Amino acid sequence: MASKKQAGKRTAQSLNISSTSTPTKPVRSKLSKANSEENIVDQSEDGETINLKSIHDMMKAMMKKLEKLDSIDTRVKTVESDLKSVKESIEFAHTEVRELKKDNKTRKKTDETTKEQIEKLEKENEILNKSVIDLKSRSMRDNLIFYNIPESKDEDTTNIIHKLLEEKLHLEDASKKIKIDRSHRLGRQKQAAEKPRPIIAKFNFYQDRENICLNAKKLRGSNIAIGEQFPDEIVKIRRELYPELKKAREAGKKAKLVRDKLIIEGQVFYKPT
Repeated sequence: MASKKQAGKRTAQSLNISSTSTPTKPVRSKLSKANSEENIVDQSEDGETINLKSIHDMMKAMMKKLEKLDSIDTRVKTVESDLKSVKESIEFAHTEVRELKKDNKTRKKTDETTKEQIEKLEKENEILNKSVIDLKSRSMRDNLIFYNIPESKDEDTTNIIHKLLEEKLHLEDASKKIKIDRSHRLGRQKQAAEKPRPIIAKFNFYQDRENICLNAKKLRGSNIAIGEQFPDEIVKIRRELYPELKKAREAGKKAKLVRDKLIIEGQVFYKPT
């Protein structure tokens, strides 16, 4: 019995010695061999295989997208800033336009008022001008101008006119019957060789003046002429109308100049514009 127990112990010891002394050969994992650097995997607690490279690539793609989003966001902010500036500029322009419209409206109203005032002043000026011309004409109503009467030094123009009336117009006792208020030569004295200055005479009675005008036709054939005195404005108009007067008379029509109007066959002539 004792020998069997000892034999059993020796056998157990020999087995323990052999198990500890014999070196064990490491076993390579099939998973580690199958995975390469390009296909790194890990195993979760649940036993599921996780591909780290795919996660890395996915994260890298997400980062690129985030970078793009940041760039887009920056651009959007820039565009928003530009739009804000444009909006402010447009609002400023609109304000300026409103102010200009307001100023233009005020200026237009002022211009209309000014235009009305100018038109009113022009009408008043025209009326005043006509009144002045009329007054000047009335002051010259009794005057007659005698042309081409020889001029001499220290002459008496009143005596010269009376002599002309008696000798040329055959008005008896003109020096006694026809009263001349005043008379004088027109303009500055000229050289002796030049044409004599006309004499202007103011008659005391308008009827005497009219009688002389009626007898002025007796001077035809002589160099002397008698004419009415008018303001410069009317003289200018008469000069423009005189060619039409001459043309009408040459055509055998009855025509005459009455102040600043040409009467042909009883009708007032208006020069075509």
